[in-house]
Amino acid sequence: MNGRALRRGSALLIGTILSAQAATGCTPAPQELLAAERNESGGIRLLVAPCPDFGMRGISVFVDDEAAPEAHWSLIRESGASTPPQINLFSPPEGYKVDIATLTEIRPSTSYSARIRGSIGSKSISGYVDFSLEKIDKLSPDKVLVGPHGGKVVSREGFLKSPPSACKK
Repeated sequence: MNGRALRRGSALLIGTILSAQAATGCTPAPQELLAAERNESGGIRLLVAPCPDFGMRGISVFVDDEAAPEAHWSLIRESGASTPPQINLFSPPEGYKVDIATLTEIRPSTSYSARIRGSIGSKSISGYVDFSLEKIDKLSPDKVLVGPHGGKVVSREGFLKSPPSACKK
């Protein structure tokens, strides 16, 4: 089985499991835990929303195109690491290590998805943001991209001030 077929099969299995869990009320819908913006050096930075007691297990960034060759960059948490407030792509924050590194650069005219996964206690929480260089380049310095298809632009300050509903006690 090649990488693309394996990814599709895995996505189908994960989708089936998540659908079943959602139907039984076990897994909440993805939250706006993640935003994308341009960093000071011109790269892409992912911002993690403030979420008290959220423990990030990992983050993945991949080409969002089933027809594209497999390209993936992911981090996993090492023991005792805290959730970083921001992550510069291709540069793991302290306490995290690169798990997969087949994606090594962000290219124009390509769509990407970033996924974060973690938990608050025993409650699983995930979030995502879809982005492209073109969408990131259209942002003013005080704005960030959130949500599916990178369709929502919000103020950076507002994103960092308000925890998603799943984080509120």
